[in-house]
Amino acid sequence: MNAAVPASSAAQPQGSQSDIEWAEIAAAAPQLAETMRRYLRQAATFLAPASVASADGALRIFARWLLANTSVVAVAGITRDAIEDFKVDLAARPGMHGALLSENTQRQRLRTLRVFFERIIEWDWADTPPRNPILNWDLPKRPEPLPKFLDDADAAKFMTAARASKDPRDRLIVELLARTGMPSGELVGLDADAVVRIGAGHWLRIPLGKLRNDRYVPLHPQLVDLLTDWTATNLEHMRAHRRLVADHRGPLNRFIVERTVARVGRAAGVEGVHPHRLRHTLAT
Repeated sequence: MNAAVPASSAAQPQGSQSDIEWAEIAAAAPQLAETMRRYLRQAATFLAPASVASADGALRIFARWLLANTSVVAVAGITRDAIEDFKVDLAARPGMHGALLSENTQRQRLRTLRVFFERIIEWDWADTPPRNPILNWDLPKRPEPLPKFLDDADAAKFMTAARASKDPRDRLIVELLARTGMPSGELVGLDADAVVRIGAGHWLRIPLGKLRNDRYVPLHPQLVDLLTDWTATNLEHMRAHRRLVADHRGPLNRFIVERTVARVGRAAGVEGVHPHRLRHTLAT
């Protein structure tokens, strides 16, 4: 252990909280404070003020912890062991509303320190450790949010509203998206002859997907019936535009698809429905 940061007193320097703390750090470890503050001055030439302020706070927290818990008085003396102990301390610190510091805040502070080490080593400064003591896997992973999907009740209301629409194109758009899981971009690009028969079943040929080749999706019997009725009524327009979903108004585009899905969602009393949400609903 080394001398802790001097306690506040009536003799402490006047100024902002940042200035006061840096003065205390400099009194206990001049070289540590000089290297960190030099970095902040340099960072101010290429980072936004808010980013510099965030880096200032992260470095002060780390410097004060070093002085209170280790014998380090210069950046060059920071070891991997110190980083491991600091990570433990960071995870146990209180955050807002009495909870522990969030993983997002921990990640932000550790990333700021990693970038600090990375840059001063790259700039070949004298007061640097031989290698970056903070590794990529030290940063807590970002949580991967679950995709948003419609629950059973909302999905039922949504499909009921689509089937009740007076515009047959609305129902066809919704049924194709909901029963195949294709993105809206693939829907608007379906060829007029996209429905094919293989054996006893009907399949939808979707060209040029993410794998850059055609893929085939089995069609539900109700969707087959819907497409049969659509073709009987709109075959002339489908051939003219060379698109499966085309009528006297022309072929689809992504704006029409998104607007249709949103409108059906409002009619069903289900807010925030969009084509990709239907894709996640089918996958779920």
